[in-house]
Amino acid sequence: MADGTPRSEFVAEQLADRLYIIDARNRIERQILLDWIHATSVDPGGEGAPMWVSLAIADDDQALDLDALKARLAGDPARRVVPLRVAWRIPGFERDRALKFRHLIFGDPRRPGPLRARFILWRDRRRAQILVGEAATQTELKARYLAQTGGGDGCEEGSSEFAGFVARQAGLALDVAERGIRGSRYKVPRFVADSLRTNPKFRAALADLAGQLGRPVADLYREARPLMKEVIATPSALFLDLRARLDRMMFGGYAPEMEVDAAELAKLRSVLREHPTAILFTHKTYIDGATPSRLAYENDLPMLHSFGGANLDFAIMGQFFRRSGMIFIRRSFQDQPVYKLVLRHYIAWLLAKRFPLSWAFEGTRSRLGKLMPPKYGLMKYVLDAAHATGTQGVHFVPFVTSFDLIRDVEEYAAEQTGRTKKPESLAWFIGYMKSLKEPSGRIRLDIGDPVVIPEAPAPDDRRALERIAFAVAVEANRVTPLTVTSVMCLILLGTAPRGVTEAEMIATIARITAWARERGIRLSRELEGGDAAALAATLDTLVEGGLLTRFEAGSETVYSIDPAKHPMASYYRNIIAHHFLDRAMIELALFELRDADSKDSTAAFWARIDRLRDLFKFEFFYPPRGEHLAALEAELARIDPAWAKRLASGDRGVAQLIRRCQPMVGHAILLPFAEAYSVVADILARARPGDPVDEKALLDAALIEGRQAWLLRRISSEASIGKLLFANALSQMRHMGLAETATPDGLRARRALLVELRGLANVMESMRLATLALADRLPGPGE
Repeated sequence: MADGTPRSEFVAEQLADRLYIIDARNRIERQILLDWIHATSVDPGGEGAPMWVSLAIADDDQALDLDALKARLAGDPARRVVPLRVAWRIPGFERDRALKFRHLIFGDPRRPGPLRARFILWRDRRRAQILVGEAATQTELKARYLAQTGGGDGCEEGSSEFAGFVARQAGLALDVAERGIRGSRYKVPRFVADSLRTNPKFRAALADLAGQLGRPVADLYREARPLMKEVIATPSALFLDLRARLDRMMFGGYAPEMEVDAAELAKLRSVLREHPTAILFTHKTYIDGATPSRLAYENDLPMLHSFGGANLDFAIMGQFFRRSGMIFIRRSFQDQPVYKLVLRHYIAWLLAKRFPLSWAFEGTRSRLGKLMPPKYGLMKYVLDAAHATGTQGVHFVPFVTSFDLIRDVEEYAAEQTGRTKKPESLAWFIGYMKSLKEPSGRIRLDIGDPVVIPEAPAPDDRRALERIAFAVAVEANRVTPLTVTSVMCLILLGTAPRGVTEAEMIATIARITAWARERGIRLSRELEGGDAAALAATLDTLVEGGLLTRFEAGSETVYSIDPAKHPMASYYRNIIAHHFLDRAMIELALFELRDADSKDSTAAFWARIDRLRDLFKFEFFYPPRGEHLAALEAELARIDPAWAKRLASGDRGVAQLIRRCQPMVGHAILLPFAEAYSVVADILARARPGDPVDEKALLDAALIEGRQAWLLRRISSEASIGKLLFANALSQMRHMGLAETATPDGLRARRALLVELRGLANVMESMRLATLALADRLPGPGE
């Protein structure tokens, strides 16, 4: 060596100054690690032989015996503590992670029992790979212990606390080393309960709570222990693999590869690595909650912790989901302060350790297709946890999954028209899983820009919570793409009951995609690339799935939607309706002005815009009025740069603007809402003075009256019949003061609203006829 010390003496000195912590679950692993220690030691049996202690750290179900470790830690503070573990390599398994039936019988092949381990060694000793975790001196570990725990909570002897801390640090260092060969998808939280119990912020919060409740702190600790076991998820590699296999089974009817932008995926990887993160996915189907976890697993991202109701934590399924990362939460715990404290600090711990969370932003599946109002519960839990623990920079990442076909939509259509929903049962589940094997096209994933929360708002700041949720909703809507399914439903519902020829369809799709590109709206690959073969394949899927009808016996191929399928088609159209909302409002306002003979067309136009915005405020997420006004003006400028001059010129200018709006979409976007609202307004207008409004009775009557209106063609489609549509209509009328006990003045106002809504529907019918007139003039694909 440089100082003249013989190399053999230097190596012996270095090895002798080490304490090896052997993470061994059985005698076979312990012997492998001891053999390695002896093979790398210069003087294995002499006075300078390295020290070691064996602990089953990787065995989550086994309490650690810390007596030997405590004795070893009583030595030289400069001694380096080196963790060791055996990583069992399974040929081919790490490549495709394909679980076999024998893995379910004999257990995780990466954690073999003694007999299985002996058999593996007999076949190939190289499959037992030695992992060496990052070493640290006892002095460094002591400083780390004091910084993280404050020196213990006084409930147990300090030496036991420190020994436990050292064992946990050894386990974490080995986990990091093992992820280097297995991947980040297997990064799972370890020693959560011990970390919480020794966390100074948790101890301080528990002491404060004890003071508020007038109870001893020790009592609260005893109460918290079983609550931690109830709340904390315990994911493992084997169950993550099982969950991934279940995910793949659920997506069996879709194309094998999910479409995702590589740049967005790289950005998400960086966000998950550097920031406390929650992925908030839009919820269209039972299975879209699996797309974020599938994306994470297949792209070696950290696993996601999801949330579920405590009622789901039963028998085998509860254990399966808990071991694959689900956090079960009680439905109500307002009067359970210790439970609330444990949950809050557990969530904060996950965020701080960069374990991402995931849940459905809307709380429930959207039965209409468009984004539903958010449920604030889980977001509030996360923000309250961040506020209580000082966690900064929480990133909420919107996540949108688009499917060519969604198997749940038929169920939604049945529900909305009043038919009884089939109860979930084992037979239902088997039938649903079977339906998922039917060809359903592609899956596309779109990842929005994070909504960043530098400082979490106070728990009682409701307005801040609403602003954050609104920002997430706006970003989710922004990254929702136009797909072939949604565009076809938009086109065909806009021309119904007339179909469209293939030439008309291609020309209209081209116009819509060009319009979307100009506005920066995302397009699916088939639309973006203009791939005729991919488009044809998607259309085949939609026809075979029964959503579209294709007639090929005549001189031209004609596409249409059966009237009975209009409620289903409206679902797919509603997914993208927000992209066309400004355009729809402009078109409708212009058509209303066309025959109004207004003296001030400009003022009348903006008055109509304000009225439409107010009428449908319970259906869409609007930006603040100033921003919305700017967006409408930008859309007008794209329609015609001279829009302001034409609008101010009166009827002739309005007619010119209407001609430049082709093809029109306003009737396809807003007509179902106007018609549904008119059904509710009609029922309210026929009340007698003194009649109260019973919400359930009114909604039940609306389903019947809506069906009658459809048969009499007072409404154009069954897509205008739906419980949620009627419920939103009632909310709007309650907002307008028209859903109180009937009075003569109130009844007059209700009738005036009914006339207005039917007038809007008539205007949109004229828009539909104008669209049909245009269809005969559309050029073919070669013209």
